[in-house]
Amino acid sequence: MIALFRWGMAVCAAMAALPAAAQDIAGDWIDGERHRVRIFAGAVPDAAPGTVTAFVEMAMDRGWKTYWKNPGTAGGIPPEFKFDASKNVAKAEVLYPVPTVMSDKAGDVIGYREWAIFPVRITPADARAPVDLIVTANYGICEKLCVPAETVLSLTIPPGPLPDAGADAARAYANVPRTGAELKPGDPVGLKVERTADAPGLIRLMARFPGDAAVAAMFLAVPDGRYLPLPVRGAAEGETIAFDVAFQNPEDLKALKGATVTVVMVGEKGQSEDRFVID
Repeated sequence: MIALFRWGMAVCAAMAALPAAAQDIAGDWIDGERHRVRIFAGAVPDAAPGTVTAFVEMAMDRGWKTYWKNPGTAGGIPPEFKFDASKNVAKAEVLYPVPTVMSDKAGDVIGYREWAIFPVRITPADARAPVDLIVTANYGICEKLCVPAETVLSLTIPPGPLPDAGADAARAYANVPRTGAELKPGDPVGLKVERTADAPGLIRLMARFPGDAAVAAMFLAVPDGRYLPLPVRGAAEGETIAFDVAFQNPEDLKALKGATVTVVMVGEKGQSEDRFVID
């Protein structure tokens, strides 16, 4: 009887040491207007040491879409995520996978059609304690008109190793633009910025895009969500491709003086992120 008790205790201890099951680290789906949202957590390849990764997943009705940080010429609501009510969170950073451009009569929308996963890179204040994550998400979804939405998501993430987050989450994480030590061979690099006095409303951006020049693209954003034109691909010299950012009114560009611009560069073999300040 004692031996059986000890065996049972050993099994319980072994089970306690195992990572939680994936379904135990996921919140319920929350229904909204023409969409639903949930949050889950799990391990993905190449995650930064000392961090845990959560994922905000959004599923939209057929034909509906949501926005990137710069929503595009058609207008829209850039997403905003707040973590103020969370506990044991030293830092939380929302990561944006490379968006797509969707064009219609209203203009260009930069974002995600029908489905999106936003990874959240979390640095716990104490790695030995659970993370109580509370996310207030404000965003817009759109078919022909933009509908504003707010959802509050909560999730407790246990300390220690997490289960695999799944193929969809890993794909979303892999599609986040990389920078610095995260860069991989094939990612676009070498951003250069040119301005000329005879074109006061124009910024020319150049970088090296390994692979097929025809698929190269750039996206721009500033921290406060102000509109920036979509860069237009121009001349290519070998793997170096130029993109023109043309403001119809040069005064709009002047109003951005001092702003830090995030540049997402997408190529056939990878994607990266760089920054410059508008002078």
